[in-house]
Formats: sequence, structure tokens, C-alpha cells
Amino acid sequence: MLLKFISTNDLNIRKSFDIGFKKIQKLPKFERYMTYFWILGPMLYLLERDPADLWLTSISFIFLVRCIIKKEWSWSGQLWFIFAILLWLTSMVSAFFGPYTEFTFFQGFAWIRFPLYVAAAQIWLGKDYDVRMVMFVSIFIGMIIMCFILICELLVEGPKKRLMWPYGDLVPGSYLTKISLPVYCTLIVTVIYNFNKNIIFSFISVFLSLSMVFATGERGNFLIRFLSGFLAIFSWKLKFKNIFKFFLLLLIFFLITIFSFSKTNKDLLNRYTMDFYKSLPVINMSETNYYWGAWRSGIHQGLSHPFIGLGPSSLRKHCKNIGIDKKTGLPIYKLFSPDIKWLPGKNYCGNHPHNFYIQLFAETGIVGLILGTLMFYFLFLTCYRGRAINPNCIITSVAYIIPFAFFFPIQQTGSFFGQWGNLFIWFPIGFCIAQIQDYKSIFKK
Repeated sequence: MLLKFISTNDLNIRKSFDIGFKKIQKLPKFERYMTYFWILGPMLYLLERDPADLWLTSISFIFLVRCIIKKEWSWSGQLWFIFAILLWLTSMVSAFFGPYTEFTFFQGFAWIRFPLYVAAAQIWLGKDYDVRMVMFVSIFIGMIIMCFILICELLVEGPKKRLMWPYGDLVPGSYLTKISLPVYCTLIVTVIYNFNKNIIFSFISVFLSLSMVFATGERGNFLIRFLSGFLAIFSWKLKFKNIFKFFLLLLIFFLITIFSFSKTNKDLLNRYTMDFYKSLPVINMSETNYYWGAWRSGIHQGLSHPFIGLGPSSLRKHCKNIGIDKKTGLPIYKLFSPDIKWLPGKNYCGNHPHNFYIQLFAETGIVGLILGTLMFYFLFLTCYRGRAINPNCIITSVAYIIPFAFFFPIQQTGSFFGQWGNLFIWFPIGFCIAQIQDYKSIFKK
């Protein structure tokens, strides 16, 4: 098996994989089938959003029923989950008092399936280390399959600004970047620590996946993958000579890749240079920058209803009416009318503000923003403190990077209450939180 090429003395994936399968086979029938179903997740994600959502929702619902039957709720005392529940309740209160109650209430109510999935992965399906290693291999295989799908797209359709296979949507880079991010960061650490001829396959996997994210044209996802990999280098036992060798080799390969794209796809290269610089909301706040316009519309809505917001996903319906009384056509609040002079640029009315923090402020108010920020913080802190509990585990050592990368404040994101974005984000977070089994004592110190 190829697993021997990504195994090391510190992370014997091949051995854990074999042990994990034996453990699964010894489980009771229902538990065994559910574990196999869980491990199939990365493959189902390759199909489309609806099969992936059905998979995740099924696991969340069955886990909830299981907890009710077994009366097992001690896990719900984790701080990240407490703030997730409080945010969920706040979102439904926002929906109830907002102008689009039926639509926004459903958006808020359905969101809870994602934190429940994370809990299911930690408490139930991914409780055993060797079983988690079987999932690790499944994620790795999914990553390699997606890379070859995208290579086929380039071969069949030629150079493109954005890649769309296998979804017919501009999101394959999200699969590569987010679903496989724990595996990617782990492989980088193994390459750095054991820099010799035995890590060639791992290095090729790292380079191939990074290059394919670049080829998708998804700039935010490329930055997440690149910077997460950089942070992973310093997250375990440091060997500075190996770090230098790794960077040198990766730089050579990547410069060759960039040179190839510059000859065949100049539009893609421009997308990562001048186009990217001009689109940064924190730099360009002019009327021509739609990215800033999306942020601005969220800030505008939040300012007009600052305490509780207007409900989950309300911006897509309310953006054009921000500050306007529907009966009189006049601004509800003069300070927050559409022509506020102290906020530069103009609103761009998309489906969401493309930033989690701005969206939480716009749709759940300052209350939801605080609760959401605390949830993000404790997801990160839980993973970070797990490093001290299990310092010899490479996967645990890099787990904190994943929530940090996904919830970093000043970045472009999908919708916080949307389907695709949440599917891509909460799956790897579930795998990372599952590494933290001693959750009862992690915040006692």
C-alpha cells in the first residue's frame, strides 16, 4: 500500500490504519456501519453539496438522538459548544424580531447541524485514535482524487481563470484547501522532521495540492493553504536545516509552476497580483471594489440594527432597503441612511458580506458578534491546549491551525449561515476537535 510512503516513525499511518479497521470490525453492528459511513465523508464531498449535506446532517441528527437515548450530555459543557448554542439561540431571536421571519428563522435553525457534527466526530465516531487515522487516509485519498480531477479539467478545457470541476461551481479550491487542511499540515511536518528520500511521496502530495489550489484561481483559499503550511512548519519539533531544505525545494518547484502558468495563463497570474491587490477591502474602499462594497453593506446593516440584527442571511433580502422605511420611503435613521458620508465607497448587494464577523454583526447584531467571536476563540483554544495534552502527536500539534485559518478576522469568506462554506469548514474542524479527547480537564488549569 502507498500508506508506507506517507508513514514515519513518529506517525505510522499504515500501522494505525490496519489497527483502526480491525477496531471498526469489532464494533457493534450499528456503530460499525455508522463509522464506515463517517469515513466515506470525503468521497461524498466530491459529488455535490446535497449528498455532503445529507451525510453531515444524518450524522448530526443520529448523534443527537443517541445522546437523548443514552442521556450523555457531559460533552455539551465545552465552552466552544456553549457559545455555539448561545449564538444559535440568538440567531433565532434575531429572525423572530426581523422582517423576514420565516426565511431567516429556518436559516438560523438549520445551522446547528454543523456544531453538532463536530461534537459527533469528537465524542462518538472519532473517539479512537486509530479510527481517526482511517479517516485521515480517507481525507488524503480525497485530496489526491481532487488534484487529478483538476488536472483533467486543465488538460480537457485548457488554461482558465477559475476551475469548476467536479461541481460546475467555483469551489473545488475550497475542497482542497479546507477539507484536507489537517492532512496537508501534518504531511508538511513529517517532511520537515524526516527530510530524506523516504518523504518524496509526501512532498509531492504537498506540492501537488498547493499547485492545484493555485490553479483554481481561488486566492483566499490559496493564502489559507500556503500560510497554514508555513505555520505548521513551526508547530512541532523544529529542525532548521530541514526547514531551509524544504523551503528551497518547494520554492524551486513552485517557481517552475508559476513560470509555466505565466506562459500559458497570464490572466490567472494577473489575478494573483494586481487584481488581488486592487480587490483588498482593507486597502481599496472605492466604489469600484465590490469586495469592499460587500463588507460595507454588512457594516451598514449592522449599524442600522446594531443590537440584535435582522436575522440569519437577511442581508440578501434587506441590502437594497437598508435604513429605508417601506411605507414612507424615507430613512428610518438619518445617521444610517444609504448616503452615510463617513463610510467610503458604496454598498454592493450580494447574498452576504463575505466576512464572518461583519455578517454576524449585520444579521445577529453585536450580541451575535460577541458570541460568535467567543465560539471561534474557544474552538481555537481547545485545539491549541490539546498540544500540551498530547505533545508527541503530530496531528494534534497542527490542529489549532485549522480554526485559526478559517476564522481569521480580515479575510474574504463565504456565508456564515450558507451550505457550501459550512460544509467545507466544519468537517475538518470536527476532525481536529476529535484529537482532543481530554476535553473535561483542558480548561481547568
